[in-house]
Amino acid sequence: MEKVILIGHGRTGVAFKEAVEMIFGQAPAFYPLEFLPGEGIKDVTRKITDVVGDTAPEDVLVVADLFSGTPYNSAAQLALEGKIADVVSGMSLPMLLEVACNIQEDVTTVKDLIMSHSDQYVKLLSQEMQNQEEEDDF
Repeated sequence: MEKVILIGHGRTGVAFKEAVEMIFGQAPAFYPLEFLPGEGIKDVTRKITDVVGDTAPEDVLVVADLFSGTPYNSAAQLALEGKIADVVSGMSLPMLLEVACNIQEDVTTVKDLIMSHSDQYVKLLSQEMQNQEEEDDF
């Protein structure tokens, strides 16, 4: 995979790339984009296509913050047109660290990893404590 485009409302993509780099180090394949007040779907589409450039569509994954939001919808249209490989929503730091650790893999492999591990990205303290207590009983 050559490019992972991070886009969300406001500066979400920029902030997530900064967080990934704080933990993981440089992430040159991550391309954060902003979606600012007053911008619309055409602006987002232009920003994404500018980053894609002449990169092969199968080497580009877009990660959006919110399913069915403007950034997601813009990327989804590009995916349906065959201009990018796919779009995943629900951008989170654990997800992006998973992507960073597997950046050398193809998009399909990374998508499969994201989806198979997505239930591990959100934890509830009280549930984790209960699970720990149950493990301690054995």
